[in-house]
Amino acid sequence: MTVTVLRGGTVFTPQPAGTADVVVGGRDVLAVTAAGDPPSGGPPTGSPGAVVHDCAGLLVVPGLVDGHLHIVGGGGGAGYHSRIPELPADVIVEAGTTTCVGMPGVDPVSKGPETLLARAYALPVAGPRAWVMAGGFHWPPPTLTGSLLRDLYLLPHLVGVKVALYEHKATCPDLAELTRLLRELEWAAGATGRAALLHVHLGTADGDPDLLPRALDASGADPRRLQVTHANYGPRTLDLAARIGAAGSWVDVNPLINPARIVGAVAPVDAVAELLDRGVPADRLTLSSDGNASVPRTLPDGTREEFAYRVELLPTVRALVDTGTLDLPRALALVTRNPATALGLAGTGTLRPGVPADVVVLDPELRVRRVFRDGTELVRDGRAVAPAPFRPSPGGVAAGAGPDTGSR
Repeated sequence: MTVTVLRGGTVFTPQPAGTADVVVGGRDVLAVTAAGDPPSGGPPTGSPGAVVHDCAGLLVVPGLVDGHLHIVGGGGGAGYHSRIPELPADVIVEAGTTTCVGMPGVDPVSKGPETLLARAYALPVAGPRAWVMAGGFHWPPPTLTGSLLRDLYLLPHLVGVKVALYEHKATCPDLAELTRLLRELEWAAGATGRAALLHVHLGTADGDPDLLPRALDASGADPRRLQVTHANYGPRTLDLAARIGAAGSWVDVNPLINPARIVGAVAPVDAVAELLDRGVPADRLTLSSDGNASVPRTLPDGTREEFAYRVELLPTVRALVDTGTLDLPRALALVTRNPATALGLAGTGTLRPGVPADVVVLDPELRVRRVFRDGTELVRDGRAVAPAPFRPSPGGVAAGAGPDTGSR
Protein backbone atom coordinates (compact mmCIF):
# COMPACT_ATOMS: atom_id res chain seq x y z
CA MET A 1 0.00 0.00 0.00
CA THR A 2 1.39 3.39 -0.99
CA VAL A 3 1.35 5.95 1.80
CA THR A 4 0.95 9.61 0.85
CA VAL A 5 1.59 12.38 3.36
CA LEU A 6 0.32 15.92 2.91
CA ARG A 7 2.76 17.47 5.35
CA GLY A 8 2.54 20.58 7.45
CA GLY A 9 -0.51 22.29 5.99
CA THR A 10 -3.18 24.17 7.89
CA VAL A 11 -5.85 21.48 8.08
CA PHE A 12 -9.61 21.89 8.24
CA THR A 13 -11.66 18.72 8.63
CA PRO A 14 -13.73 21.07 8.08
CA GLN A 15 -13.19 21.93 11.75
CA PRO A 16 -9.81 23.57 12.34
CA ALA A 17 -7.07 21.03 13.14
CA GLY A 18 -4.11 23.42 13.08
CA THR A 19 -0.82 22.57 11.43
CA ALA A 20 -0.99 18.86 10.75
CA ASP A 21 -0.13 16.00 8.44
CA VAL A 22 -2.88 14.22 6.53
CA VAL A 23 -1.80 10.63 5.93
CA VAL A 24 -3.42 8.68 3.11
CA GLY A 25 -3.04 4.97 2.48
CA GLY A 26 -4.66 3.40 -0.56
CA ARG A 27 -8.14 4.89 -0.93
CA ASP A 28 -8.59 6.00 2.69
CA VAL A 29 -7.44 8.62 5.13
CA LEU A 30 -5.22 6.88 7.69
CA ALA A 31 -4.70 9.78 10.08
CA VAL A 32 -4.77 13.49 10.69
CA THR A 33 -1.90 13.98 13.09
CA ALA A 34 0.33 16.71 14.47
CA ALA A 35 2.99 17.55 11.90
CA GLY A 36 5.77 14.96 11.92
CA ASP A 37 4.10 12.59 14.40
CA PRO A 38 3.47 8.98 13.34
CA PRO A 39 -0.20 8.04 13.03
CA SER A 40 -1.39 5.50 15.59
CA GLY A 41 -0.80 2.02 14.25
CA GLY A 42 0.61 3.32 10.96
CA PRO A 43 4.00 4.06 9.42
CA PRO A 44 5.81 7.25 10.44
CA THR A 45 4.98 10.18 8.21
CA GLY A 46 8.62 10.40 7.23
CA SER A 47 9.09 6.69 6.50
CA PRO A 48 11.09 5.83 3.36
CA GLY A 49 8.10 4.38 1.54
CA ALA A 50 5.89 7.43 1.94
CA VAL A 51 5.25 9.94 -0.85
CA VAL A 52 5.48 13.31 0.88
CA HIS A 53 4.00 16.58 -0.37
CA ASP A 54 5.10 19.71 1.43
CA CYS A 55 1.96 21.71 2.23
CA ALA A 56 3.55 24.39 4.44
CA GLY A 57 1.73 27.68 3.93
CA LEU A 58 -1.20 25.90 2.26
CA LEU A 59 -4.64 24.76 3.43
CA VAL A 60 -5.69 21.10 3.38
CA VAL A 61 -9.45 20.52 3.32
CA PRO A 62 -11.96 17.79 2.43
CA GLY A 63 -12.95 17.33 -1.20
CA LEU A 64 -15.88 19.54 -2.12
CA VAL A 65 -19.38 18.11 -2.48
CA ASP A 66 -21.49 19.77 -5.20
CA GLY A 67 -25.08 18.72 -4.64
CA HIS A 68 -26.58 20.27 -7.78
CA LEU A 69 -24.58 19.91 -10.99
CA HIS A 70 -25.79 19.45 -14.57
CA ILE A 71 -23.37 16.73 -15.60
CA VAL A 72 -25.20 16.04 -18.88
CA GLY A 73 -25.82 19.74 -19.52
CA GLY A 74 -28.90 21.78 -18.86
CA GLY A 75 -30.79 23.90 -21.32
CA GLY A 76 -33.04 22.75 -24.12
CA GLY A 77 -35.93 25.01 -23.23
CA ALA A 78 -35.09 27.52 -25.96
CA GLY A 79 -34.86 25.07 -28.85
CA TYR A 80 -32.69 22.09 -29.79
CA HIS A 81 -29.70 24.39 -30.27
CA SER A 82 -29.92 25.49 -26.61
CA ARG A 83 -29.07 22.01 -25.30
CA ILE A 84 -25.78 22.29 -23.40
CA PRO A 85 -22.99 19.71 -23.76
CA GLU A 86 -21.89 17.26 -21.09
CA LEU A 87 -19.68 18.56 -18.32
CA PRO A 88 -16.07 17.32 -18.66
CA ALA A 89 -14.67 15.52 -15.65
CA ASP A 90 -11.49 17.61 -15.50
CA VAL A 91 -13.49 20.85 -15.24
CA ILE A 92 -15.22 19.48 -12.15
CA VAL A 93 -12.14 18.30 -10.28
CA GLU A 94 -10.15 21.43 -11.12
CA ALA A 95 -12.80 23.29 -9.09
CA GLY A 96 -11.97 21.05 -6.10
CA THR A 97 -15.12 18.92 -6.36
CA THR A 98 -14.64 15.22 -5.65
CA THR A 99 -18.32 14.27 -5.18
CA CYS A 100 -21.27 15.59 -7.16
CA VAL A 101 -24.96 14.97 -7.78
CA GLY A 102 -26.11 14.98 -11.39
CA MET A 103 -29.35 16.85 -11.86
CA PRO A 104 -32.17 16.38 -14.35
CA GLY A 105 -33.30 19.63 -15.91
CA VAL A 106 -35.74 21.06 -18.43
CA ASP A 107 -35.34 18.31 -21.05
CA PRO A 108 -36.62 14.89 -19.88
CA VAL A 109 -36.30 13.27 -23.32
CA SER A 110 -32.77 13.63 -24.71
CA LYS A 111 -31.36 14.17 -21.20
CA GLY A 112 -33.49 11.63 -19.37
CA PRO A 113 -32.57 9.23 -16.53
CA GLU A 114 -30.69 6.78 -18.78
CA THR A 115 -28.37 9.54 -20.01
CA LEU A 116 -27.89 10.92 -16.52
CA LEU A 117 -27.02 7.55 -15.00
CA ALA A 118 -24.61 6.69 -17.81
CA ARG A 119 -22.74 9.94 -17.23
CA ALA A 120 -22.61 9.30 -13.48
CA TYR A 121 -21.09 5.88 -14.16
CA ALA A 122 -18.47 7.44 -16.47
CA LEU A 123 -17.32 10.42 -14.42
CA PRO A 124 -15.22 8.59 -11.78
CA VAL A 125 -12.86 7.30 -14.52
CA ALA A 126 -11.20 10.73 -14.67
CA GLY A 127 -13.09 12.86 -12.18
CA PRO A 128 -15.46 12.89 -9.23
CA ARG A 129 -17.70 10.15 -7.94
CA ALA A 130 -21.26 10.98 -8.98
CA TRP A 131 -24.78 10.35 -7.75
CA VAL A 132 -28.03 11.36 -9.45
CA MET A 133 -31.51 12.66 -8.76
CA ALA A 134 -34.68 11.42 -10.40
CA GLY A 135 -37.39 13.84 -11.50
CA GLY A 136 -36.84 17.20 -13.13
CA PHE A 137 -39.14 19.89 -14.48
CA HIS A 138 -41.99 17.55 -15.41
CA TRP A 139 -44.48 15.74 -13.20
CA PRO A 140 -44.94 12.84 -13.13
CA PRO A 141 -41.27 12.27 -13.95
CA PRO A 142 -39.80 9.71 -16.34
CA THR A 143 -38.69 6.51 -14.63
CA LEU A 144 -36.52 3.54 -15.52
CA THR A 145 -38.57 0.77 -13.88
CA GLY A 146 -42.05 2.16 -14.45
CA SER A 147 -42.34 3.41 -10.88
CA LEU A 148 -40.54 6.18 -9.01
CA LEU A 149 -40.68 4.09 -5.85
CA ARG A 150 -39.08 1.10 -7.63
CA ASP A 151 -36.36 3.36 -9.05
CA LEU A 152 -35.57 4.65 -5.57
CA TYR A 153 -35.41 1.12 -4.20
CA LEU A 154 -33.43 -0.56 -7.00
CA LEU A 155 -30.97 2.06 -8.26
CA PRO A 156 -28.14 2.62 -5.76
CA HIS A 157 -26.88 5.77 -7.51
CA LEU A 158 -30.23 7.46 -6.91
CA VAL A 159 -30.13 9.70 -3.82
CA GLY A 160 -33.38 11.61 -4.20
CA VAL A 161 -35.97 13.29 -6.40
CA LYS A 162 -35.93 16.77 -7.88
CA VAL A 163 -39.17 18.65 -8.48
CA ALA A 164 -39.69 22.20 -9.73
CA LEU A 165 -42.16 24.59 -8.09
CA TYR A 166 -43.15 28.14 -9.09
CA GLU A 167 -41.52 27.57 -12.47
CA HIS A 168 -43.00 28.75 -15.79
CA LYS A 169 -41.69 25.78 -17.82
CA ALA A 170 -42.48 23.08 -15.29
CA THR A 171 -45.44 20.86 -14.63
CA CYS A 172 -45.56 21.02 -10.85
CA PRO A 173 -46.94 18.47 -8.36
CA ASP A 174 -49.88 19.66 -6.28
CA LEU A 175 -50.33 19.39 -2.51
CA ALA A 176 -51.62 15.81 -2.55
CA GLU A 177 -48.81 14.68 -4.88
CA LEU A 178 -46.11 16.40 -2.84
CA THR A 179 -47.48 14.90 0.37
CA ARG A 180 -47.52 11.42 -1.15
CA LEU A 181 -44.00 11.89 -2.54
CA LEU A 182 -42.62 12.89 0.85
CA ARG A 183 -44.22 9.82 2.43
CA GLU A 184 -42.73 7.59 -0.28
CA LEU A 185 -39.32 9.15 0.28
CA GLU A 186 -39.59 8.45 4.01
CA TRP A 187 -40.25 4.81 3.17
CA ALA A 188 -37.40 4.70 0.63
CA ALA A 189 -34.97 6.20 3.14
CA GLY A 190 -35.79 3.51 5.66
CA ALA A 191 -35.80 0.70 3.14
CA THR A 192 -32.52 1.59 1.41
CA GLY A 193 -30.49 3.51 3.98
CA ARG A 194 -29.99 6.29 1.43
CA ALA A 195 -30.99 9.93 1.85
CA ALA A 196 -34.07 9.84 -0.43
CA LEU A 197 -33.97 13.62 -0.45
CA LEU A 198 -36.73 15.77 -1.96
CA HIS A 199 -34.74 18.48 -3.76
CA VAL A 200 -37.06 21.33 -4.70
CA HIS A 201 -36.16 23.85 -7.40
CA LEU A 202 -37.73 27.18 -6.46
CA GLY A 203 -38.69 29.37 -9.43
CA THR A 204 -40.08 32.87 -9.60
CA ALA A 205 -43.58 32.25 -10.97
CA ASP A 206 -46.66 32.92 -8.85
CA GLY A 207 -47.94 30.16 -6.61
CA ASP A 208 -49.10 29.24 -3.14
CA PRO A 209 -46.17 30.05 -0.79
CA ASP A 210 -47.62 27.67 1.81
CA LEU A 211 -47.57 24.64 -0.49
CA LEU A 212 -44.28 23.16 0.75
CA PRO A 213 -44.84 23.81 4.46
CA ARG A 214 -48.31 22.29 4.22
CA ALA A 215 -47.05 19.21 2.37
CA LEU A 216 -44.24 18.68 4.88
CA ASP A 217 -46.69 19.00 7.77
CA ALA A 218 -49.30 16.73 6.18
CA SER A 219 -46.75 14.04 5.29
CA GLY A 220 -45.26 13.76 8.76
CA ALA A 221 -41.85 13.42 7.09
CA ASP A 222 -38.61 14.32 8.79
CA PRO A 223 -37.89 17.97 7.81
CA ARG A 224 -34.39 16.83 6.80
CA ARG A 225 -36.00 14.85 3.98
CA LEU A 226 -36.53 18.20 2.20
CA GLN A 227 -34.06 20.58 0.58
CA VAL A 228 -34.96 23.74 -1.30
CA THR A 229 -32.52 25.08 -3.87
CA HIS A 230 -32.19 28.39 -5.75
CA ALA A 231 -33.04 30.08 -2.47
CA ASN A 232 -31.44 33.29 -3.77
CA TYR A 233 -33.49 33.53 -7.00
CA GLY A 234 -35.29 36.53 -5.51
CA PRO A 235 -36.93 37.95 -2.37
CA ARG A 236 -39.89 35.54 -2.54
CA THR A 237 -37.75 32.42 -2.90
CA LEU A 238 -35.50 33.65 -0.10
CA ASP A 239 -38.49 34.24 2.18
CA LEU A 240 -39.86 30.74 1.54
CA ALA A 241 -36.41 29.19 1.98
CA ALA A 242 -35.99 30.97 5.32
CA ARG A 243 -39.30 29.55 6.54
CA ILE A 244 -38.40 26.06 5.37
CA GLY A 245 -34.90 26.23 6.83
CA ALA A 246 -36.03 27.54 10.21
CA ALA A 247 -38.29 24.46 10.41
CA GLY A 248 -35.27 22.17 10.10
CA SER A 249 -35.05 21.48 6.36
CA TRP A 250 -32.03 22.06 4.14
CA VAL A 251 -31.55 25.31 2.21
CA ASP A 252 -29.27 25.50 -0.83
CA VAL A 253 -27.84 28.72 -2.30
CA ASN A 254 -26.34 28.91 -5.80
CA PRO A 255 -23.41 31.14 -6.85
CA LEU A 256 -24.61 30.93 -10.48
CA ILE A 257 -27.66 32.96 -9.41
CA ASN A 258 -26.53 36.51 -8.76
CA PRO A 259 -27.64 40.06 -9.65
CA ALA A 260 -24.95 40.37 -12.32
CA ARG A 261 -26.64 37.64 -14.36
CA ILE A 262 -30.28 37.58 -13.22
CA VAL A 263 -32.45 40.61 -12.56
CA GLY A 264 -33.90 40.48 -9.05
CA ALA A 265 -31.57 37.76 -7.80
CA VAL A 266 -29.99 38.01 -4.36
CA ALA A 267 -26.20 37.79 -4.13
CA PRO A 268 -25.19 34.46 -2.55
CA VAL A 269 -23.38 36.08 0.38
CA ASP A 270 -26.34 38.35 1.11
CA ALA A 271 -28.69 35.37 0.93
CA VAL A 272 -26.64 33.35 3.41
CA ALA A 273 -26.48 36.34 5.77
CA GLU A 274 -30.25 36.82 5.66
CA LEU A 275 -30.96 33.12 6.14
CA LEU A 276 -28.74 33.10 9.23
CA ASP A 277 -30.41 36.25 10.54
CA ARG A 278 -33.80 34.60 10.13
CA GLY A 279 -32.93 31.59 12.22
CA VAL A 280 -31.72 29.03 9.68
CA PRO A 281 -28.91 27.10 11.40
CA ALA A 282 -25.56 27.25 9.61
CA ASP A 283 -25.45 23.45 9.63
CA ARG A 284 -28.63 23.35 7.50
CA LEU A 285 -27.12 25.53 4.74
CA THR A 286 -25.41 24.29 1.60
CA LEU A 287 -23.86 25.81 -1.51
CA SER A 288 -24.13 24.09 -4.88
CA SER A 289 -22.90 25.43 -8.18
CA ASP A 290 -25.91 24.67 -10.45
CA GLY A 291 -23.03 24.42 -12.92
CA ASN A 292 -23.55 23.85 -16.64
CA ALA A 293 -27.20 24.73 -16.23
CA SER A 294 -28.17 27.17 -18.94
CA VAL A 295 -27.17 28.90 -22.14
CA PRO A 296 -25.09 32.10 -22.06
CA ARG A 297 -26.98 35.39 -21.87
CA THR A 298 -27.63 37.72 -24.77
CA LEU A 299 -25.72 40.91 -24.01
CA PRO A 300 -27.08 44.45 -24.62
CA ASP A 301 -25.14 44.73 -27.91
CA GLY A 302 -26.81 41.58 -29.24
CA THR A 303 -23.83 39.28 -28.80
CA ARG A 304 -23.71 36.30 -26.48
CA GLU A 305 -21.53 36.08 -23.42
CA GLU A 306 -18.79 33.50 -23.52
CA PHE A 307 -19.96 30.02 -22.59
CA ALA A 308 -18.62 28.93 -19.21
CA TYR A 309 -19.35 25.87 -17.14
CA ARG A 310 -19.39 27.91 -13.87
CA VAL A 311 -18.81 25.06 -11.44
CA GLU A 312 -16.78 27.04 -8.89
CA LEU A 313 -17.79 27.08 -5.23
CA LEU A 314 -14.64 28.36 -3.55
CA PRO A 315 -14.94 32.02 -4.64
CA THR A 316 -18.23 32.19 -2.71
CA VAL A 317 -16.65 30.47 0.28
CA ARG A 318 -13.95 33.11 0.26
CA ALA A 319 -16.51 35.92 -0.06
CA LEU A 320 -18.42 34.56 2.95
CA VAL A 321 -15.22 34.73 4.98
CA ASP A 322 -14.04 38.10 3.64
CA THR A 323 -17.38 39.73 4.49
CA GLY A 324 -17.43 38.24 7.98
CA THR A 325 -20.62 36.34 7.21
CA LEU A 326 -19.06 33.04 8.32
CA ASP A 327 -15.65 31.98 9.57
CA LEU A 328 -13.66 29.64 7.33
CA PRO A 329 -14.60 26.34 9.04
CA ARG A 330 -18.34 27.06 8.83
CA ALA A 331 -18.03 28.40 5.27
CA LEU A 332 -16.15 25.27 4.19
CA ALA A 333 -18.86 23.12 5.80
CA LEU A 334 -21.37 24.54 3.29
CA VAL A 335 -19.47 22.79 0.48
CA THR A 336 -18.19 19.70 2.34
CA ARG A 337 -19.84 18.23 5.43
CA ASN A 338 -23.28 19.85 5.13
CA PRO A 339 -24.15 18.68 1.60
CA ALA A 340 -22.71 15.25 2.32
CA THR A 341 -24.93 14.99 5.40
CA ALA A 342 -28.00 16.15 3.46
CA LEU A 343 -27.28 13.49 0.81
CA GLY A 344 -26.66 10.74 3.36
CA LEU A 345 -23.06 10.22 2.22
CA ALA A 346 -21.49 9.18 5.52
CA GLY A 347 -17.83 10.13 5.85
CA THR A 348 -17.77 12.20 2.68
CA GLY A 349 -16.94 15.86 3.17
CA THR A 350 -14.71 15.23 6.20
CA LEU A 351 -11.10 14.35 6.94
CA ARG A 352 -10.72 11.64 9.58
CA PRO A 353 -9.37 8.09 9.75
CA GLY A 354 -11.33 5.58 7.69
CA VAL A 355 -13.12 7.95 5.31
CA PRO A 356 -12.41 8.09 1.56
CA ALA A 357 -9.23 10.03 0.84
CA ASP A 358 -10.88 12.98 -0.90
CA VAL A 359 -8.55 15.87 -0.16
CA VAL A 360 -8.02 19.33 -1.64
CA VAL A 361 -4.93 21.48 -1.14
CA LEU A 362 -5.59 25.23 -1.45
CA ASP A 363 -3.40 28.29 -1.46
CA PRO A 364 -4.20 31.09 1.01
CA GLU A 365 -6.53 32.69 -1.56
CA LEU A 366 -8.55 29.43 -1.67
CA ARG A 367 -7.34 28.54 -5.16
CA VAL A 368 -7.04 24.82 -5.91
CA ARG A 369 -3.49 23.43 -6.07
CA ARG A 370 -3.95 19.66 -5.64
CA VAL A 371 -6.94 17.33 -5.58
CA PHE A 372 -7.04 13.69 -4.48
CA ARG A 373 -10.09 11.45 -4.87
CA ASP A 374 -9.94 8.04 -3.21
CA GLY A 375 -6.22 8.70 -2.72
CA THR A 376 -5.53 9.23 -6.42
CA GLU A 377 -4.10 12.59 -7.41
CA LEU A 378 -6.36 14.12 -10.06
CA VAL A 379 -5.17 17.74 -9.98
CA ARG A 380 -1.61 19.03 -9.64
CA ASP A 381 -0.60 22.69 -9.68
CA GLY A 382 -4.22 23.61 -10.35
CA ARG A 383 -4.59 21.53 -13.52
CA ALA A 384 -5.95 18.06 -14.10
CA VAL A 385 -3.22 15.43 -14.18
CA ALA A 386 -4.86 13.95 -17.29
CA PRO A 387 -7.48 15.47 -19.58
CA ALA A 388 -10.94 13.98 -19.46
CA PRO A 389 -11.71 11.45 -22.21
CA PHE A 390 -12.14 13.09 -25.63
CA ARG A 391 -10.85 16.46 -24.35
CA PRO A 392 -7.78 18.02 -26.00
CA SER A 393 -4.52 17.33 -24.18
CA PRO A 394 -1.80 20.00 -23.93
CA GLY A 395 -0.37 18.57 -27.15
CA GLY A 396 -3.62 19.19 -28.96
CA VAL A 397 -4.69 15.56 -29.43
CA ALA A 398 -7.98 14.45 -27.93
CA ALA A 399 -7.63 11.81 -25.24
CA GLY A 400 -9.50 8.57 -25.81
CA ALA A 401 -11.63 6.72 -23.31
CA GLY A 402 -9.23 3.79 -23.10
CA PRO A 403 -7.54 1.16 -25.26
CA ASP A 404 -10.66 0.91 -27.44
CA THR A 405 -12.98 3.91 -27.64
CA GLY A 406 -15.46 2.00 -29.73
CA SER A 407 -15.30 4.55 -32.54
CA ARG A 408 -16.35 3.38 -35.96
